[in-house]
Amino acid sequence: MIGLAARFLVVCALLLLPLARSIAVELEIGSRFPAEQNEKIVVKNDASVRNETGSFAFGEVCYSSDQLRTWFVVMKIVGDHVLVEFECIPRVFGDACPNGTQTSMSLVQARSRLNAFAAHTEQRFMEELHRPAPRFSGPRE
Repeated sequence: MIGLAARFLVVCALLLLPLARSIAVELEIGSRFPAEQNEKIVVKNDASVRNETGSFAFGEVCYSSDQLRTWFVVMKIVGDHVLVEFECIPRVFGDACPNGTQTSMSLVQARSRLNAFAAHTEQRFMEELHRPAPRFSGPRE
């Protein structure tokens, strides 16, 4: 009887393990997720923003970089919308968005992008964890 109960617990644990790993990440103020390459961003800053080569007024469109890793940082969550701030290297040129550009997106979109980023990060971590360690033959002479 005890052996049957132990087997039952092991089977339950094995079935619940994949569910525990796929738990969603909580979207909260300060959460960061990457911007897509050349992502179109509508400027929502009330006083506009300025980069090295130009100024972007409220409602104008600028783009994330296609060569640099850029991020969105959650600033406020109001109802079903999220105010995010574009974070990048302060010196950007051309039609790229300057650091600190604010825009908004739906709560569902922000949550799904954060969860996709968390899943990708976890997958990369697990791949690195299972990769065999390099073996060295000994010190070089």
